[in-house]
Amino acid sequence: MKNVIVACGGGIATSTIIADKVRAVLDEANIEYTITQCTLSELTYEVSSADLIVTSMKVETDFGVPNVLGAPFLTGLGEEETKEKIIEILSR
Repeated sequence: MKNVIVACGGGIATSTIIADKVRAVLDEANIEYTITQCTLSELTYEVSSADLIVTSMKVETDFGVPNVLGAPFLTGLGEEETKEKIIEILSR
């Protein structure tokens, strides 16, 4: 079971959109997962059990966990590459 954290800047709406896209990617790849949504400021408290962090904006902090920018799920630009990167990381 892979643990994925989806974090956005302030509210939960953006992370919900990204989380729904991540769910679709992982379901299609037959990867078992749990998704936790939080704000960027809450990442420090949520990251300890994570296998992957997907954020709505670039994060400079190194949490010791792979981090993927989820903005392509909002814009459509680079979405396929983002999907591939998520699958690659969680298939390890």
